[in-house]
Amino acid sequence: MKAHAMRRGNHAMRRGKARGAAAIGLVAFCGCAANELPRNVVLLVVDTVRADHLGLYGHERPTSPRLDEWSTRGVVFEQALATSPWTVPSFASIYTGHLPSRHGAARSAQDPGAPGVSIGRLDDGVRTLAELLFERGFATAAIVNNPFLHARGGLARGFSNYDHEPGNNWNMRRADAVVDRTLRWIDQPRDTPFLIVAHLFDPHLDYDPPEPFRGRFAGDYDGGLRYPVSDLRRIRASRVAHRPEDRRFIAGAYDEELLYIDAQIGRLLDGLEERGLLDDTLIILVSDHGEEFFDHGSFEHGHSVYQELLRVPLVIWAPRARARRVAAPVSIADVLPTILAATGAEPEPGLYGRSLWKTVLGGDPPTERVFVAENTLRGGEQKALVRWPHKLVLDVTTGATQLFDLVDDPGETRDLSAENPAVRDQLLVKLHATVEAPAHGRPAQPTEFPPDTLERLRELGYLNGGGD
Repeated sequence: MKAHAMRRGNHAMRRGKARGAAAIGLVAFCGCAANELPRNVVLLVVDTVRADHLGLYGHERPTSPRLDEWSTRGVVFEQALATSPWTVPSFASIYTGHLPSRHGAARSAQDPGAPGVSIGRLDDGVRTLAELLFERGFATAAIVNNPFLHARGGLARGFSNYDHEPGNNWNMRRADAVVDRTLRWIDQPRDTPFLIVAHLFDPHLDYDPPEPFRGRFAGDYDGGLRYPVSDLRRIRASRVAHRPEDRRFIAGAYDEELLYIDAQIGRLLDGLEERGLLDDTLIILVSDHGEEFFDHGSFEHGHSVYQELLRVPLVIWAPRARARRVAAPVSIADVLPTILAATGAEPEPGLYGRSLWKTVLGGDPPTERVFVAENTLRGGEQKALVRWPHKLVLDVTTGATQLFDLVDDPGETRDLSAENPAVRDQLLVKLHATVEAPAHGRPAQPTEFPPDTLERLRELGYLNGGGD
């Protein structure tokens, strides 16, 4: 789709570079007067990033040097949780502030375990971030990459420019092209504030890092796997990657993709700083879900609600932000209410997500919260509820439950259900009370993908029990 040009004054281009980095605990971006709010919003959604594979979240490999550096100037949320372990429901939660069972853009509940999947459209009664800001005069654009993010699913609502590359895993628009397009769109002259969503797909399968990143972490390997790492079905079924060294190669190739992405994230943030936009722009980096590397016996994502698929990075930079790390858990559904508060809008009623804007400015995070994840794409439906530090995992099909303490056992290896049945039962009641019925009490309407998109999804295995 062609870019829809909107006028924007050149005042930001003439403003000069933003002031230097602040130390932890000091105001990071100091160009705004005390009563000013951000004028613009840059939302950077990086696909398939598990937080513990980034340096700023403690990974042993140097996968994110640029982001590590930039994170000292922003607010790092150490326990950000996705609402689902795959793309469509999580993206919709970021855009709407609702759980998948409310916004409807999710795998349909009526076909668990079916050989194909039916993906619901975003409910017409749910308002999106782009709609809310467009109504207030923002120029709105999204540059996204993924067959499932087709406009027919409802996620394009409110964007005056929706640049969608359906592609497939082995032929998707790379992050450098997305960053180039993002900066070009920002440079268009306009007199209005703007929202732009930039979606970087690269950490998703297949793992095919470009030079000079290829081989940095997975190079010392002489097994049978090769770049690109793409044989999804065989790896899942353990027909390949039996040996520990094979699995280390797969995780190393993924980490190399993260290193490449990190360079592009740094280039985008540098570009915003060079344009003098740090003084009046809210910047949010988040991921939609993580990735499993046999932590619980499987691979990739979409199939469980364990932490390797739910714990994602969330970093916020803003004028007057108090750079620090926040240990309290938060949700990716908090993105929409945070942006509304940061830009001076009234909160939407009935949201699951909570605003983190006061936290960004140095206040305490919201308390007394529970966090839900739901809508697995493959296999039987699973749900999870976190009431820190405890986490309940429910197999909806069998009714089986697991209980974990995420402080003592962050890898979720020891089920405490037998030791703490009262806690398990309390969380189970809370889960049933929190998860809503389909939007407005009616089943979600299926997304009618065009034939070429359906073919791409079949190629990827997504319509035969695959994951996204």
